[in-house]
Amino acid sequence: MPFRPLCLALFAALGLSAIPAHATPDSPAVKIAQGTLSGLSGEGIESFRGIPYAAPPVGDLRWRAPQPAAGWSGTRDATHFGDDCMQDLAHNHLPAGHDYKASEDCLYLNVWRPAGVRKSAKPLPVMVWIYGGAFIMGSGSMPVYDGSALARQGVIVVTLNYRLARFGVFATPALCAQHPGEACGNYWLMDQIAALQWVKRNIAAFGGDPAKVTIFGESAGAVAVSTLMAVPPAHGLFQRAIAESGSPRRWLPPLAVAEKQDLAWAKSKGVTSDNPAALRALPAETVLDAPVTQVREPMIDGKLITEAPAIAFAQGRSAKVPLLIGANDWEESLLRWMPGIAEAKLKSLGPDADRALALYDVATVGQDKAMTRMWGDAAMVEPARATARLSAAAGNPTYLYRFAYVPEAQRSVRPGVGHSDEIEFVFDTPTDASKPGWTAGDEATAKLTSAYWVAFARTGNPNHAGAPQWPRFTVSDSAQIAFTNTGPKVLKDFEKQRLDFLEAHAASGDPYATQK
Repeated sequence: MPFRPLCLALFAALGLSAIPAHATPDSPAVKIAQGTLSGLSGEGIESFRGIPYAAPPVGDLRWRAPQPAAGWSGTRDATHFGDDCMQDLAHNHLPAGHDYKASEDCLYLNVWRPAGVRKSAKPLPVMVWIYGGAFIMGSGSMPVYDGSALARQGVIVVTLNYRLARFGVFATPALCAQHPGEACGNYWLMDQIAALQWVKRNIAAFGGDPAKVTIFGESAGAVAVSTLMAVPPAHGLFQRAIAESGSPRRWLPPLAVAEKQDLAWAKSKGVTSDNPAALRALPAETVLDAPVTQVREPMIDGKLITEAPAIAFAQGRSAKVPLLIGANDWEESLLRWMPGIAEAKLKSLGPDADRALALYDVATVGQDKAMTRMWGDAAMVEPARATARLSAAAGNPTYLYRFAYVPEAQRSVRPGVGHSDEIEFVFDTPTDASKPGWTAGDEATAKLTSAYWVAFARTGNPNHAGAPQWPRFTVSDSAQIAFTNTGPKVLKDFEKQRLDFLEAHAASGDPYATQK
């Protein structure tokens, strides 16, 4: 038998992970509790990919709280990303540049650090990214989430996968009764907490400071950030939080309502009794039930999520940590995926609908534009301001932003910064669509934006030497910074009349209150 196949056979027989052919003696290595990792090195960055933070949630572990990941002997190849979590790849609107492969075995995370950080005497701040995607799609390994540019500024960056769609949110009475000591239903949140616990245990081995962790996320990832702030089991796992285009303001169904809906779905798939074994025997594609187009809402499970996060914020029970929060100036770009929702929002205002349209200059811009702009503000901009106010009232250092910088080459075709379009500036990772036309001004804005985020991760304050001042948001002074095409600007009482109107008409009652 040739030498290399023989070595591989011996590694397999001994239960060892062979170092891949492209690894070299100079490949960076890190020893964590599970074993030794061999990563990648280049351009001043070291990365470690596809690290299991929990056991694969397959078989009897489907719809279970994440269990500890197994260790290994020898050295594990950490040069490739793990699989993405199960999702409808055929209908997802995911960007190019990534080899998307989805499976149930997906609880992996990735780490980027500056080269040589292991020799540093002072541990570095840690930034843990939680991706968006309506809780039905997304991946911690998407190219736009590459942590290299942030890590070059002296932080450790972690991205993670968490269960999605019905794999991430599902409950029946029998499933929940099977393991009474565990939470049930919100597996996406359990995964995120397990990943943060992994970070707390292991990040020091990469040169990171487990007492200086920032969670940050966008859209559903920002909702996840606010939920983590609202649930006590997550408190202490992070010391700062950043929420981009997402807030805690959403009413969640109680467990009983979710169980009833999920039992009806199971019956539609041939599982006529509440049988955990039969449910777990369903093929993954059946559970996915494509096409997946609706947001998979979390639930109040009674153990992990015990109240709507909005209530925790309003009553001062959210985590006492610095918060950076904001939204973009063209959030209504989301409406192309959600036909009819802006009309429904306008209708919900009842007799005040005409007042809303007037506030949004209907006579000048027309009803369609006034209505969609109003929806964008109501969905993202006003809730961000309201959450900032609650955070500030609780005494937390709070910073509000509005992102309105459009890449120069796209200003003639894009009316503003759409939902999620700020991410390439936060990570300083221009997407394939925008990179060819990026100018010096675009690059400077990306450098400034990412530097603000890194400074916040270091100190809980985004301000740093050489950058325009970002004012702290307070209840009495609702100042924020706007990233505009002509540079950062401080705004005070931005769109106050419009946002006050929307806040007054925001849902103030829990529609599920009578079903609890």
